Amino acid sequence: MALVILSCLIISCKKNVRHEEAAPEISGEQVYLIVDQIISGDILKLGLSEPYGLAESRDGSVFVVDRGSNRVIRFNSDLKPENQIGGYGLGTESLNRPTFLVVDNGLNIYVSDENNRRVARFDARLNYVDNIKFADEEDPFRFGYPSGIGVTSYGEVWVADREKNKICLFNNIGRFDKFLGDFGSPEGQLANPEKIVADIDGKFYVCDAGQRRLVIYDEFGNYIRKLVFANVDYLIAAAIEKNFIWILDGAKSLILFTDKNGKVLEQFGPILSGDNTELKQPSDLILLRDGRLLISDGGNRRILVCRIVRGGSE
Repeated sequence: MALVILSCLIISCKKNVRHEEAAPEISGEQVYLIVDQIISGDILKLGLSEPYGLAESRDGSVFVVDRGSNRVIRFNSDLKPENQIGGYGLGTESLNRPTFLVVDNGLNIYVSDENNRRVARFDARLNYVDNIKFADEEDPFRFGYPSGIGVTSYGEVWVADREKNKICLFNNIGRFDKFLGDFGSPEGQLANPEKIVADIDGKFYVCDAGQRRLVIYDEFGNYIRKLVFANVDYLIAAAIEKNFIWILDGAKSLILFTDKNGKVLEQFGPILSGDNTELKQPSDLILLRDGRLLISDGGNRRILVCRIVRGGSE
């Protein structure tokens, strides 16, 4: 009888362990993330409401989508606000729940204007240029709502369709070309694709949030490989270094620092060093040219400016 009871206890323990979520294996590179500055409050006479997408241009200007106030704000390289565009509406200079944005080599800013179902293009001073319609009058079910954006070196625009679970490619004059990541593709059907990030080699990393993975393509749309992060709940954004990747989990409010094969080296959050408030609904992060990391902490209506300390010394 004692043997039977002991056996049952062992089986019960094994069942309990099986349902626990394993912690990510942390090893290797010593990296620390320290909050040095918080951007919040009134920005150009309007309160920062829900910072969402982030991007930096070649001259060091930083562009921020404030989804809550339907605008894009331009900061200079010292992170001082200079000008803005937007406001709720349907007009060419208006926005309706914008999300991500990207800056191309020609200093054009592409903004994902979600509820207006378009990608709006502005110049470096935030003057309106034109837009790509994310809709098809002949086939109203062809496109859903735009999310992340990428631009190739030859001007092709990639747009993540979060609703239809695929990537839509438009040529350099704004005409639809093809889909990536749809049913039957080599990488499999995407699920809730979010931010699209390009690295210095021209590869594109799609944050396939619903499947906890990064899907990697060359700039012609050829599938290369995927990195799966089993302990991430919602992989909403990433930032790419030469040898490392920063991953943002929008559901758990965590930041992972990994190698190029997806091995987790460090994990940060929900509270970061130098701050005493948990991240809340973070949506994007970017590496600045000066080596700092910016994080949009939308649920707390703020942007965090973080110093990255490597190798255990400040």
